[in-house]
Order: sequence, then structure tokens, then C-alpha cells
Amino acid sequence: MRCEWRNAASTPASTTTAVAADMRRACIIASVFALLAALAPPAAPAQETVFYKCTDAKGNTSLQNGTPCAPGMKQEIRRIGSVRTVPVPAAKPKAEAPATAPVYGDFVMVSGPNMKRKPAPEAAGLPPPPALYQCTTWEGDDYLGETATPEARCAPLQVTGIDGSANLGAGSACEMREDTCTAIPAEGLCEAWLRRLDDADFKLKYASNDTRGERQATFDAIDAKVKASSCSPVAPAPAQKP
Repeated sequence: MRCEWRNAASTPASTTTAVAADMRRACIIASVFALLAALAPPAAPAQETVFYKCTDAKGNTSLQNGTPCAPGMKQEIRRIGSVRTVPVPAAKPKAEAPATAPVYGDFVMVSGPNMKRKPAPEAAGLPPPPALYQCTTWEGDDYLGETATPEARCAPLQVTGIDGSANLGAGSACEMREDTCTAIPAEGLCEAWLRRLDDADFKLKYASNDTRGERQATFDAIDAKVKASSCSPVAPAPAQKP
């Protein structure tokens, strides 16, 4: 900063000296402030945060950060200093859904023979199918049988030694047990016979060399009885004229 002053010819000496001294002091003070301003670091721009409080015609209120309210809404603002941002937490992995609890009770077929045969309309004039029974073994297994009183079978018993240990038991023993059977109503006979035929067909398809002969005979016997009844899935052959 450059300071200059001049003495007027008409000004008294005492007055000139006082004015010069004041001007020197003012010049020195101004120079000091100018130097301090030059050395001071530049001020950082203020980071202002503005919140907008918006109220619509129905009185619903919402707060918005940095975004003015929509036209037609009452707007109130609040200015605050800089707001420290907090990083968004990482999304937690979704918990896997718990496994469905098993339903205990009767068996449900998930694979195996399905009802693929239906009675043919042309077989309606044939005789009804033979009786069939729904039977249950002493172990709880179900099957379809052709008699209401199947032969009793020997259910094995556990044999124990003198000391009560099953490992030291000698010989074997069994108990004669009978299956319980219930007659299938007439309206359900065709469905039961066709289900039995499908089951025999399924077992024959997956038979081993050791069991193929027996399963083939079982299938042929059931197939013959079904085709001779009103449950036949194929139309009966026309009667030959004499």
C-alpha cells in the first residue's frame, strides 16, 4: 500500500505536523491489515443444508432435503450447517425360508404308477368285475386282494438268550398273524381293478431277471380279469357269427 501526503503552503507548521503524524499511523495500520489479509488462508465456502417443510391442501406434511416444495403447497424452510453423512449400511442377506415341516401320516405317492387306463364305453355291456378287498397287514402296509380272508402269515418274533441279550438268542420264532380286509364298494371296483393293473404293469416294467417271470404271470392274470369285465379299457372283440 502506498501512502502519500503533501504540506499545504497556507497551513500552519503545528497543524501540518499533527496531520502528517495521523496520516502515517493510518497508513501503517492499513498496511498491517493488508499484510494479514494476504497471509490468511482462503475461507472455505460454507456448506449449507436446507430442509423444506411442505404442507398440502389436506394438511399432510412432508420434509424434503434440498428440494423445494411442489407448486401449490405451503413451504417452510430451515437452514442448518453442514450435515455429516452416514454411509448406508450394507444390506443384510435375506434369511432362508425355513424348510417345510414334514407332514406325518399316510403315505403320499410322489412317483410310481398313475391311473392311465379308463373303462371303454363299449365295455359297459360286459359283466361287472370280481370282488376286490382293501387289506392291511399287521405292519400297516396296504394292498388290494381278491379274498376277504387271506391266509395267516408268520410274523417273526425276537428271540433272546438266557441273559436277555438278542445277540445270544438261538433259533427263531414267529407268530401267526392275519391281515384285515374290507370289501370295496361296487361303484369303486373299476377304479380299484385298474389301479391294481397299473401297479402290476409298473412292477413288471422294472422287474429284474429273477422276478420278471412271476410279475409277468401276475400282470397277465389281472389283465385277463379286467378285460373280461365292464372295466375293460379296450372295446371287446365283436362276437363271431356262426
